[in-house]
Amino acid sequence: MGRAVVLSGCDGSGKTTIVRLLSSYLASSYRASTHWLRGSHLHVSLLYRLLSKTRAFSGADNPYYKLSVPPGLRGLFALLEFTGFLPQLFARRLRLAFSDVVVCDRGVLDFLVWVSATLKYKSFLGTMLGKFLLALALKERPVVLTARLDVLRRRADVPSSFLKTEYAYYSVLARYLASATVNTSSSRPARTAAEVLSRLEL
Repeated sequence: MGRAVVLSGCDGSGKTTIVRLLSSYLASSYRASTHWLRGSHLHVSLLYRLLSKTRAFSGADNPYYKLSVPPGLRGLFALLEFTGFLPQLFARRLRLAFSDVVVCDRGVLDFLVWVSATLKYKSFLGTMLGKFLLALALKERPVVLTARLDVLRRRADVPSSFLKTEYAYYSVLARYLASATVNTSSSRPARTAAEVLSRLEL
């Protein structure tokens, strides 16, 4: 079974660029592969696209789908999100079986932030599902990439209000779940990748 190197962090923090650099570098010494996670997956993404066209779900809480979930349905939609996320976790495990190192763009920490922020579900982390996912995130021990808010605003294509919410969640959760936090505000990608590598035991 291979080793997963998980990079987490806000939109615009540089995860995708650093994942590509790390994957290229590690491929010279290991059987390395990459695994990408985004927001909602599979059937959940399709459902959101449909619901966003209805008056009851149209809104700005989830800026990617122009969707707002009514408060009474947040628990149900968190479970729905999990059903789309679970196959991605299995796919990652499968990659680990055939690779020495899998460099991962986002992980369980990012999923926790995604559900909490896009559903406006502040109490999600205290639910049974939230606690289960927190335990999984603690096992992943991601490296969290961060940057100043003004830098994130320049890089990310999401509303500033959503970015602030996302940033707040990452700032708190990184203290408990991250193996390291790397600030990308003023570093060139190659230097950031070198710093991430220095934090890993490979």
